[in-house]
Amino acid sequence: GQSKCESCPPGTSSNQGSVACDACEAGHYATNAGQGLCVPCPKPLSSAYGSVTCSFCMDDYYLRNTSADPDDIFKSPTEYCKPCPPNADCPRNTTREGIIVLRGYWRASSSSSVLTKCGTFGGDDDAGLKRCVGGTSSGTDGSGYCAPGLHGPECQLCRGNQYLVDGEECVDCPAQGRKLLDPLLLGLGFCVAVGVAAY
Repeated sequence: GQSKCESCPPGTSSNQGSVACDACEAGHYATNAGQGLCVPCPKPLSSAYGSVTCSFCMDDYYLRNTSADPDDIFKSPTEYCKPCPPNADCPRNTTREGIIVLRGYWRASSSSSVLTKCGTFGGDDDAGLKRCVGGTSSGTDGSGYCAPGLHGPECQLCRGNQYLVDGEECVDCPAQGRKLLDPLLLGLGFCVAVGVAAY
């Protein structure tokens, strides 16, 4: 057997009389060597398996500043971990950039925690759900939360030469130039025909 007892390393604990060191479970930590118990993280912080500190936010919270020092986060957890916005999902270790926007909602960019419900814009009650698909990627100006072909606030703008119909579908704009040109060509053809007949 061992000639002397050795302290368990940080991130682990060992009960009195135990011959093994057990890694701290997620949501717990052990800063010092030789700890008999792993300590629960202070709310609203959490940690990974075998952690020596608690440096990210628990479920239903998001970290507002990813450049913050882990020690500062631990000392002032409520200053850095904020409640998940309504109509969003914030799993453990979520940052503001990684907030999951639920279907039917939109935000302007990944640096915003303000979510907007997508309106119907002349469509049925599901129009906003069809345009605003949600997710984690904001893309450019929030377009990452939009269905293909849509962008802008509440995903109400169509790309290219298209416009929104029934609050959910983009269709091609009428060819205005062609509409104006067809009557002119028809009139010109009539005049030519009359002129030939008269000749």
